[in-house]
Amino acid sequence: MKYFYSLFILLSSIQFVKGQVVCSGVSPASIAGNYAFSWGTPANTWGSPDFNIPGTYVQDTLMLVDDGSIGNSIISGVPLANYGCGTLINNLSGKIAVVYRYDGGTASTICYMSEKALIAQNAGAIAVLIVNRPSAGADIGTGGLTVAPSVTIPVVLLNFNDGEILRAEMQNGPVTMFLGNKTGLFANDLALRTEAALIPKKGFFPTLLAQNETEFNFDLGARIYNPGNLPQGNISLRATVTNPAGNLVYDNSVSAMYIDINDSIDVAPGENFTLADFSLSTYPVGTYTLTYTASMMDLNMTNIVDEYASDNSISYSFTISDSIYSAAKVDTANGLPNAKIFYRPSTNNQTYSICSVISDPNASRLAVEGLYFAAVKGTAVPGDSLLTGEEISVYLYKWEDVFVDLNDPSFGFGTLTEVAQAYYYYPSELGYETVFAPFNEPIVLTDNDRYLACVQTVNTNVYFGHDNTNYTWNTDYYLQPICPNENDGAYYTNGFGLDIPNALGIKVMEPVTSANELTNVKILAYPNPAMNSVTIALKASGKIALTVTDISGKIVLNSTELLLNEKAEIDISTLESGVYLLKIRTNDGQTSQINVVKN
Repeated sequence: MKYFYSLFILLSSIQFVKGQVVCSGVSPASIAGNYAFSWGTPANTWGSPDFNIPGTYVQDTLMLVDDGSIGNSIISGVPLANYGCGTLINNLSGKIAVVYRYDGGTASTICYMSEKALIAQNAGAIAVLIVNRPSAGADIGTGGLTVAPSVTIPVVLLNFNDGEILRAEMQNGPVTMFLGNKTGLFANDLALRTEAALIPKKGFFPTLLAQNETEFNFDLGARIYNPGNLPQGNISLRATVTNPAGNLVYDNSVSAMYIDINDSIDVAPGENFTLADFSLSTYPVGTYTLTYTASMMDLNMTNIVDEYASDNSISYSFTISDSIYSAAKVDTANGLPNAKIFYRPSTNNQTYSICSVISDPNASRLAVEGLYFAAVKGTAVPGDSLLTGEEISVYLYKWEDVFVDLNDPSFGFGTLTEVAQAYYYYPSELGYETVFAPFNEPIVLTDNDRYLACVQTVNTNVYFGHDNTNYTWNTDYYLQPICPNENDGAYYTNGFGLDIPNALGIKVMEPVTSANELTNVKILAYPNPAMNSVTIALKASGKIALTVTDISGKIVLNSTELLLNEKAEIDISTLESGVYLLKIRTNDGQTSQINVVKN
């Protein structure tokens, strides 16, 4: 990029330097790459070195702290010895100490992060990597009390899941990490950043809205940085997409780009260098992977080896789904939105909601059945650590404020018309697990209208699940809201940040229509809760199709029942205790559903 004003040059340089501050796995290859993190800055009272200064870094092997405590955390299962609040019994000289943050365990694990860092520093550590509690992300904040200024070694904070990845690899042998600013450290060095790339518009997109290339497509592009100490004159950016079968279905490159030292270049629509947009004639259901890769060649068209290759490539997954619409990527363990980090507002007195926007020219092909979400309770409120019995409200609003994009002066949350609402009650302690809350009946959407799906709690100790897909460039480019949240009645367009979309999933289905409208029949179920059987009663006759799903949306019972005197007895003795959704369809096409609790 070229900048024409000295102030712009200064601001650009500052932003560039910050962009090259990384927490990166060096070896082995299984953990190589950049991790989301934050670090203790002098501005936040830490005495640690400032990673914003080019060339300020630490690279060495990891070592878990050990203060000799006995037992494991009942929350995360981590050995209490690894929380590092007591005198350490191992020698950390020349190592990057790995220590866990308090997560609700015993009193021996309770101390400030800065105290943990100081203890590790006194044991010889040259840096400290703190692994956050399972219910939080990677925001280190201030140091706490007056201890932080005494910590003179680098301190970084990772989220729990990334910390567990590193911990598992440490069991196999040495793990080497790079923490700090790599600007100017290497002669030949290119970098891509997750916040500076165009990615799929959603993590999950329903197949009912992706019939061909005109219905589902997205633009491609990325910013390439040159943090090396040599200019590069023959740079290429390649974008590929593989389909659910692993086959390459998109492969496009742009080359012959020049980037000066400490500069960058944008490959994007409207720039001098562009990539063709991504579209396919058909979209088989499954997960696709988009990958950007930056490389460089010399004048003889020979590849130049990047001396720090961990950030040359970035990848994103997106899923064409039978039944889910979500900003979060897929959790491969359960096929549902990826809820791996948990957040709540720092201050709120009444309500807290996570929301997801849905709008499409063909939205009338969809009926919304309910919402997926994950939650966990914090540890700060004594006696309020279990979700059992917790009430969660789910809403679907028609967002009737008229605006074009985020820059429109009319943009706002002034007219939200409720079109569906229901309550979900946790049947047991299902913290961190994705559950499903159905509406009383499917709600058919209308074309080109905006809808806002929200999950709400009135308990200030409840945290909702989020993902780590970075929508920064997408939001700047498309200028459309993705995942707002609500705090005490006020809505915040970007939630907790464009790099932390919530993991709310909207479950959709093809509308069941009669005379172009969804028809429903009132249904009763008793006893409810029930032990071994439940009787359903409805104004209908003949046979009905019955489907029973659990809280995750998994079908656990499918049958055809005969109504006698407008009633049918359903055997649920084989089902485990919990909340289930019973759906019925009559011979004449009427549908209905109801929640049933199995004791």
